[in-house]
Amino acid sequence: MPILFCNIAWMKHYAGRDSKDPPLGGGGFPRSEGYCGEELNFLKCDDGFVYGHFETIKGDDDRQVCIERLGAGKADQYLDGVDIVWTAPVDGHDPRCIVGWYRDARIYRHRQLFNGQYPTGRHKNDQIQSFRVKARIDDAMLLPTNERTLMLGRGQGWSGQASWWYAQDTQNAEARRFVRGVQKLLNGAAAPSRANPNGKGSGRKVGRATPDDYSRYVSAYEAVISPRHDKLQRRFETFLSRTEPGVRFLQTFRDDLRYIDSKGLAVMAEIKPTEPTTLRFAIRTAIGQLLDYRQQ
Repeated sequence: MPILFCNIAWMKHYAGRDSKDPPLGGGGFPRSEGYCGEELNFLKCDDGFVYGHFETIKGDDDRQVCIERLGAGKADQYLDGVDIVWTAPVDGHDPRCIVGWYRDARIYRHRQLFNGQYPTGRHKNDQIQSFRVKARIDDAMLLPTNERTLMLGRGQGWSGQASWWYAQDTQNAEARRFVRGVQKLLNGAAAPSRANPNGKGSGRKVGRATPDDYSRYVSAYEAVISPRHDKLQRRFETFLSRTEPGVRFLQTFRDDLRYIDSKGLAVMAEIKPTEPTTLRFAIRTAIGQLLDYRQQ
């Protein structure tokens, strides 16, 4: 699934204009006006969707999103099936961190206007006139502030001054590892929080039955590509080269490793460094990821 990172102002809830939750960072407009277009990005709407905004205006130009870089045709006006990762400067200051995401969203090439048909009364009261992306409410995840721990790097190959970043195109090795870790998190992990139909983030994890150990496992092993992961993968490749005569390693999609074994069978592998207490979660996560990758 293609992925697009979108940078917005920092807010706790993104549930509307609130003096106790002002937008921080995000450019000169929120600083001067005290509000922003993304202030309702995680408000559940009456039609079962959330409507997301990120700023595309630069000077007098309202720039288009080149959705063909995500897989759309040049004549297409929108693209479905895109993962949108929302980032914001921590408390309004660098570095940027991941604050939430939309899964399986629709991204538009041009700004979309509500034209008076507001999805909620709050949109009308706050005079939010447009959006750039929409997703089903069940696919919208907002992280509580104390779980916004995934920080983006800075410099060449990372998100720049523009409010959106075609992250899959990066040639920066560290950025590629980061993006890959985020994709794994979205594909194989329970989300820490969900957009709240009442407009306020609840601060609790989605699905109360999700063990805390699983959340810790995801934070430790799935959100980033650790040195232990790379070391384990190199050891496994060495093992295969020694035990599978003529083994051929193939280009991967999102899985860690693909190869043709000595019997001519194609194999997909997920590499999971674990501790005894997290082995169960690693197996569950790997199985889910491999089934998802095989389907794609």
